Amino acid sequence: MGYADVFSSFSHKNYRYYFTGQGISLIGTWMQTVAMGWLVYSLTGSSAKLGAYGFLNMIPSLIFGYLAGALSDRVEKKKALFWTQGAAMLSAFFLAYLTSSGKATYSAVLLIGFINGTAGAFDMPLRQSFTVEIVGKDLLPNAIALNSIMFNSSRMIGPALGGFIIKYWGEKTCFWLNFVSYFFIMAALYKIKPYTVKKNKTSSSLLEDLKSGITYMKNSQYISYPLIFLSFMSFVIMPVITLLPVYVSRLNGDAGTMGIFMSLIGLGAIISGLRMAGKKENKNMSKQIYSYSLLYAFSLAALSFSNHIWISALFLFTAGMGTARQAVGINTLIQSLVREDMRGRVVSVYALSFTALAPFGNMFWGWIGEKYGINYSLFAASLWALFANIWFIRKMYLFKKKNYLAGSDSKFYSNPELTEII
Repeated sequence: MGYADVFSSFSHKNYRYYFTGQGISLIGTWMQTVAMGWLVYSLTGSSAKLGAYGFLNMIPSLIFGYLAGALSDRVEKKKALFWTQGAAMLSAFFLAYLTSSGKATYSAVLLIGFINGTAGAFDMPLRQSFTVEIVGKDLLPNAIALNSIMFNSSRMIGPALGGFIIKYWGEKTCFWLNFVSYFFIMAALYKIKPYTVKKNKTSSSLLEDLKSGITYMKNSQYISYPLIFLSFMSFVIMPVITLLPVYVSRLNGDAGTMGIFMSLIGLGAIISGLRMAGKKENKNMSKQIYSYSLLYAFSLAALSFSNHIWISALFLFTAGMGTARQAVGINTLIQSLVREDMRGRVVSVYALSFTALAPFGNMFWGWIGEKYGINYSLFAASLWALFANIWFIRKMYLFKKKNYLAGSDSKFYSNPELTEII
């Protein structure tokens, strides 16, 4: 794994603009994420209400996610991204204003969380499907891995800064800095000249596009099974992060402790991303996906028994490794194999799967934590992750076995690209 292999997408000026602008913006976003969780828990002192905030922040992805994907297949992505990023920028401004003026209430934070979540629901499929227009298909797997490194680097830096800033200057400063960070991604989008600027011409209606996308994924089990598995895992991945303030409080930590914990999750994810970015070939992705997902399940179980900050920090690091490799693996798998005219819809379902059950997970694990304690909540979440992995391993085994028995008549075994990647 050479340096040039890991960072090959940086040979494109477009990608250098995007990586810099989006990276800075994401640092601001993660600072706001930490500050929002801390603000809600400070206002209410309730893990259940913290879970309710997470629910309202993520439920728009479930409501609008697939529609957003179908729309992204019909619009010019660069122009549409200005609108979604602008909406998120405005929500950051109002949040900063309310906290600075002392008018922030739990109800207001819930409303802003829902608005921000709605902007994110339309933004995600646009950003994910825009990557191929920045670097081209040959470098797409590398760019996806580098995007993961960017995301998780910001997850390491942003929370650490956020925890420090909250401790000395309060949540409002995080919100103002996040507002300013959006100017960088706006500037980057302005400078980017996509290689394939296109607004897909179609005679079909939006409803017909929605139906055809579902049919395509249903008939492509090598895409649908990983997406279903990711949706199962979404029930535990983001909710654990949402409820992290409760876990930190149980360990007698403070905002600084939470920032360190979030950063260690990001550091583990960065290391996974670097290994993926350096791969010249992507083979046997399904095995990589479930191996690292099992690492995540084990990490949650270990966290549930830990009573020491630094032991917990170690297992949050391994949890970050597991979730990142799983997500990058699934994203690489589907984007490498998807038909170009279906990319926006399939990527939107990927984004939807990433958060599909998270709103309900926030509510459920928050309720478990409130009633029985956060340790019980984490251990039960680890069991959920374990059973999800068993389902995925079985489904992929049966899929490969069925196609092997079909021999040359199988679409799977007659296509070398499918057999190598899956």
